[in-house]
Amino acid sequence: MLIHEFDELLEAEPFQPFRILTADGRSLRVKSREFAWHAPASRIIWVASGRGEGRVHMIDLQLVTQSVIETDNGRGKGRGRSR
Repeated sequence: MLIHEFDELLEAEPFQPFRILTADGRSLRVKSREFAWHAPASRIIWVASGRGEGRVHMIDLQLVTQSVIETDNGRGKGRGRSR
């Protein structure tokens, strides 16, 4: 995934929660804009779990295999590249 693709997901109006799937099998949910961020011109992102455990995941966007936009019915709509 490229940084501008990630930014498009974060800046979408209206915002829709999405999942990031990684090459090591992780699935991380971004439930609002405040739960994910990156430094300017960086391919490293941080995603907060939001489960009350204060956990933050650091992810290299080159290891993201797919992004999935969550729809109202709880099912995802795939987006982005699959490897």
